[in-house]
Amino acid sequence: MPKKIPIVVLIGGGSKLPALIQAAKEKTSKFEIKLVVSHKAFSPGIEIALKNKIPAVYFNLPNFRKRLFAGDQKGKIDYQKNLGWFISQDQYAPELLVFAGWDLILDRNFFDFFKCSFGNGFAAINLHPAILPKKQEGQNIKMPDGEMTPIIKGEQSEVLQEVLKQKLSYFGPTVHFMDAEGYDTGEIVEREFIKVGDAKTIEDLRKKLMPVEDRILISSINKVIDKYLL
Repeated sequence: MPKKIPIVVLIGGGSKLPALIQAAKEKTSKFEIKLVVSHKAFSPGIEIALKNKIPAVYFNLPNFRKRLFAGDQKGKIDYQKNLGWFISQDQYAPELLVFAGWDLILDRNFFDFFKCSFGNGFAAINLHPAILPKKQEGQNIKMPDGEMTPIIKGEQSEVLQEVLKQKLSYFGPTVHFMDAEGYDTGEIVEREFIKVGDAKTIEDLRKKLMPVEDRILISSINKVIDKYLL
């Protein structure tokens, strides 16, 4: 059998997991999910993973947060180092990390466990719910209709609300490499423009966004594997 690349998926609620698990189960799949990690104590994704016989854990953030509130500035550093150490153990040994709804900002205290020679120097990609710029685009992105839009950051609901507020004609997701020096600033792997059309609410936009997110996330994993890991 051809080699399957081990990946670890980091989630919030886990809405992307069903599509990722289904893709991993395909006979022609180039990857296998070795572990699912959530920072949320009540994550449906944990149950989804366990039902599919994939190891899954809630990595306890509140204890570290309590330390921060108590004035212990090492709380965040220790959380990241413990998380990185745990994921990098031999039973998981991921060649690629896939961030799919993970909300916490991480830095080198975590990413240094996953150094590589491609992307932005770390074997990690992230799904962002808005169009992010390629290097040559600067701070404004040209939409398919020629309209220019600034970068939109934030969680999915915040992004979609901004799309409606700005009355944009297009929106869409981006998959990018993780950059330990910035937030949503890594090299673009793939992105896709979606026409807003007659969408009037966040839920209208979400219905258009979710299947595209699933598709480009799986496509991006395969692109990175084909180009760098096989």
